[in-house]
Amino acid sequence: MKSPTRLGGFKILKDVVWISLIQPKKNFIFPTAFSSFIAEEGINVPFMTCGEQNLAWGLNLVVEAGDAKKTSNLIEKKLGKINLSTAKGAILSIFPHRSKPEIIGTLLDVLGKLGGQPIAFANSPSAISAVLREDVVNEATNALFDPFEFGPYRTPADWKLAQKGKEKLYKEVIASYQEKKPKVYGLEWQDEQTLIHIKLDRVHLSKMGTALKHFAQLGLVLTFFISRPSKEKNKGNLFFCLPESNRHNYIGIIQELLPEASTIEDHSVATFSMNGPHFGDRYGIISELLTALNGVQVDLLGLSCSIHSITGVLPASQAQPAIRAIQGCFEVPSVIKKTTNQP
Repeated sequence: MKSPTRLGGFKILKDVVWISLIQPKKNFIFPTAFSSFIAEEGINVPFMTCGEQNLAWGLNLVVEAGDAKKTSNLIEKKLGKINLSTAKGAILSIFPHRSKPEIIGTLLDVLGKLGGQPIAFANSPSAISAVLREDVVNEATNALFDPFEFGPYRTPADWKLAQKGKEKLYKEVIASYQEKKPKVYGLEWQDEQTLIHIKLDRVHLSKMGTALKHFAQLGLVLTFFISRPSKEKNKGNLFFCLPESNRHNYIGIIQELLPEASTIEDHSVATFSMNGPHFGDRYGIISELLTALNGVQVDLLGLSCSIHSITGVLPASQAQPAIRAIQGCFEVPSVIKKTTNQP
């Protein structure tokens, strides 16, 4: 029997509402426009992902429960009557995953067995986050303790006891976004990546978890991982990046386990990631970033905003203009190019 994987911990942010939408008409800067009117209203967005498919952007976002009605009304006012999906939920984040596919794969396996879960995924360099329906949070928490160990917490009861009062404290210490030029602890980027987009049935999330574990056995790391909403009922979209390789057939590995899934590869992409002290108050941060990238005509392919990090993927040929744009709107003390180990 395999021993549980030891992690630092996990946290759950409750009293939030998940909202998903797909842009109503062709608009290449839809995420920029959307984040701008959210920022103008000062609506905090602790979780957001966006991915492009068939020239249409799909967005998953989470707002605090008290802002849910305001956000829905704002979307209708700005975009008209569009197909919105909403649900009361919670954000589950486990850390550190260190970009290891086996950890994300195990989480997909665990949550995929809960039925129609998770609603959405986002990743940062240190944590993987999933949006869950409110009614399955306790079940999900209990299920995590089978494949994972979390420091001093030997059982779900140990963890729950230690969390009493922490969520209120967390909400009280969140600082308001007020900086004219937001501070970044550091900007990292990496090229020679392949972006893989998979459309699959939600019931096959556990199988997708098995595929990610196989990538781990090949010594690979995930530099990007998000989900995107789908117009098709009970379907989901996953976007993730692996190092470019002449040795491994990523599509073949996935299709062997999921022959019914639709899979697309984009080669020669780059990823970037950054975090900062006010990134939890993301209503202005996302807008600043997307406006800057749009200003230099960067073709963003996907974005992940969770915990206190933002991770994005774009064509490798546009990495340098993107870095300069980020430096123009953020205080960036260092830019580090990470080395890609060719598998």
